[in-house]
Amino acid sequence: MVQSGFYDGATTYFNAKYSMWHLDPSGKFKDRLRFEGYRSGHMMYLRREDLASSNEDIREFIQASLPGKGVPAKY
Repeated sequence: MVQSGFYDGATTYFNAKYSMWHLDPSGKFKDRLRFEGYRSGHMMYLRREDLASSNEDIREFIQASLPGKGVPAKY
Protein backbone atom coordinates (compact mmCIF):
# COMPACT_ATOMS: atom_id res chain seq x y z
CA MET A 1 0.00 0.00 0.00
CA VAL A 2 1.23 3.44 -0.93
CA GLN A 3 -0.29 6.46 0.78
CA SER A 4 0.53 9.87 -0.64
CA GLY A 5 -0.48 13.49 -0.20
CA PHE A 6 -1.61 15.24 -3.38
CA TYR A 7 0.46 18.33 -2.48
CA ASP A 8 3.60 16.54 -1.34
CA GLY A 9 6.73 18.28 -2.61
CA ALA A 10 9.19 15.67 -1.28
CA THR A 11 7.68 12.43 -2.56
CA THR A 12 5.31 13.61 -5.21
CA TYR A 13 1.95 12.03 -6.02
CA PHE A 14 2.82 11.09 -9.60
CA ASN A 15 6.21 9.64 -8.67
CA ALA A 16 4.45 7.43 -6.14
CA LYS A 17 1.95 6.32 -8.81
CA TYR A 18 4.77 5.75 -11.31
CA SER A 19 6.64 3.56 -8.82
CA MET A 20 3.55 1.46 -8.19
CA TRP A 21 2.90 1.01 -11.92
CA HIS A 22 6.44 -0.33 -12.31
CA LEU A 23 6.34 -2.70 -9.35
CA ASP A 24 4.11 -5.07 -11.27
CA PRO A 25 4.09 -4.38 -15.02
CA SER A 26 2.49 -7.76 -15.78
CA GLY A 27 -0.52 -7.05 -13.54
CA LYS A 28 -0.29 -10.43 -11.79
CA PHE A 29 -0.23 -8.87 -8.33
CA LYS A 30 -2.76 -6.14 -9.04
CA ASP A 31 -5.02 -7.41 -6.26
CA ARG A 32 -2.15 -7.06 -3.76
CA LEU A 33 -1.32 -3.42 -4.47
CA ARG A 34 -3.27 -0.38 -3.35
CA PHE A 35 -2.78 3.36 -3.68
CA GLU A 36 -4.50 6.04 -1.60
CA GLY A 37 -4.16 9.78 -2.11
CA TYR A 38 -5.04 12.45 0.44
CA ARG A 39 -5.69 16.21 0.31
CA SER A 40 -2.50 17.08 2.16
CA GLY A 41 1.23 17.48 1.79
CA HIS A 42 4.10 15.30 2.95
CA MET A 43 2.91 14.95 6.55
CA MET A 44 -0.62 13.65 6.01
CA TYR A 45 -1.16 13.10 9.72
CA LEU A 46 -1.20 16.87 10.39
CA ARG A 47 -4.57 17.23 8.68
CA ARG A 48 -7.14 15.56 10.95
CA GLU A 49 -9.39 14.36 8.12
CA ASP A 50 -6.46 12.70 6.37
CA LEU A 51 -5.18 11.19 9.61
CA ALA A 52 -8.54 9.51 10.21
CA SER A 53 -8.99 8.29 6.64
CA SER A 54 -5.37 7.11 6.25
CA ASN A 55 -5.64 5.11 9.48
CA GLU A 56 -8.87 3.52 8.30
CA ASP A 57 -7.37 2.78 4.87
CA ILE A 58 -4.36 0.98 6.38
CA ARG A 59 -6.65 -1.03 8.69
CA GLU A 60 -8.73 -2.13 5.69
CA PHE A 61 -5.61 -3.02 3.72
CA ILE A 62 -4.24 -5.17 6.54
CA GLN A 63 -7.59 -6.92 7.08
CA ALA A 64 -7.88 -7.64 3.35
CA SER A 65 -4.33 -9.03 3.34
CA LEU A 66 -4.93 -11.57 6.09
CA PRO A 67 -5.89 -15.07 5.00
CA GLY A 68 -9.01 -16.65 6.49
CA LYS A 69 -8.80 -18.90 9.51
CA GLY A 70 -6.96 -22.11 8.64
CA VAL A 71 -6.03 -20.83 5.18
CA PRO A 72 -2.31 -20.57 4.38
CA ALA A 73 -0.91 -17.27 3.11
CA LYS A 74 -0.36 -16.94 -0.66
CA TYR A 75 3.15 -16.20 -1.82
